[in-house]
Amino acid sequence: MSREWARGWFAPLMVVAVCVQAATFATRPMVSYRAIEIGAGNLGIGLITAGFAVLPLFLAVAVGRWVDASGERAAAVLGAVLIAGSAATLTVARSLWALVLLNALFGLGHLCSLVAQQAIIANRVSVHGHDRAYGLFTVFTSLGQLIGPPAAALVASGGTGDGTTRALMVGAAFGVAAGVGTLRVGSGNAPRRPDTDGRAPLLGTLHRPGMWQAMVTSMATVSTVDLVVAYLPAWGQEQGIGVVAVGWLLALRACATLTSRLAMERLIIRYGRRPVLVASTVTAAVTLAAFPFCGLAASVPVVAAMGFALGIGQPLTLSWVAGRARPGERGTALALRLTGNRLGQVIVPGAAGAIAGVTSVLGVFGLSAAMLTVTAALAARAPMGTED
Repeated sequence: MSREWARGWFAPLMVVAVCVQAATFATRPMVSYRAIEIGAGNLGIGLITAGFAVLPLFLAVAVGRWVDASGERAAAVLGAVLIAGSAATLTVARSLWALVLLNALFGLGHLCSLVAQQAIIANRVSVHGHDRAYGLFTVFTSLGQLIGPPAAALVASGGTGDGTTRALMVGAAFGVAAGVGTLRVGSGNAPRRPDTDGRAPLLGTLHRPGMWQAMVTSMATVSTVDLVVAYLPAWGQEQGIGVVAVGWLLALRACATLTSRLAMERLIIRYGRRPVLVASTVTAAVTLAAFPFCGLAASVPVVAAMGFALGIGQPLTLSWVAGRARPGERGTALALRLTGNRLGQVIVPGAAGAIAGVTSVLGVFGLSAAMLTVTAALAARAPMGTED
């Protein structure tokens, strides 16, 4: 960690990563509470939630190309402005469509920030250092996700008056802090592709050896984490396990994920990137397949192993994508990866919901296990770069 911290821009970037995720995870639940306050109902909450992902789904590639053409700083600053501004404006929003629109702008700000942060690492760290840098990056994004909800909840529950408004201001404050931190990161020149001055063609980027396999692996991992978070409560209900115990299992998964990201570099040094990625994906698949048959006691080690294994996929696919992309197209490649993730987060839960209606949670976890098994087979053969 000390080697990365010695880079003058790296520590401020980690602060920005924490603040952006804290702002996101402080604000999004509070938007749902505001929707309940105005009587929007479940349909309204669904529309608001979908709004967060709609703009990133369609604009991620454009943002990535902008980053490639102009550098990362402008996108990072715009992201912080959109996050802080939309969170602050949400405090006075009192209609469903205002909440949908502002949440969509918040989602666009989150996208701009995330693409810029990932591109900064891709462009300023050598390919051989991507695993370490992205491992640290995902540790700090996880910390932000842990900090945001309790910070908002504490502010919302303290004092008198409108607690939701106070909590939304917490999100805005984190957004402002992210903007200040962005200015401390400094600016870098946008690297140019060596063979052309034009924009990186999307098909050309996807056709880079190993690129589409990396994106499929990332999509499967992200979708699986979403399914675990969504359906672990349903498993608890089927097993007669209380809400508190399920909450502790979810916390255990998150802690195991943090642990794996801290240990990832040592594992890669000892075993290599491909064996670590394949083994972690297979381990996740096995634990997912076994989980529906577990009682409470057996679920503890299974969830711990599952969380540890699932934590490795995200940073490794980040370094995989960044390493396969050429200078001048890394922002586009990372944005394509985010587009795939968002698409998976729309399609996979829909399929899982249909399966759950017939087979209960057994089918959901079986679907996740099968999906990860396929991606493990892809990762076992796909080109990954110099650190296979």
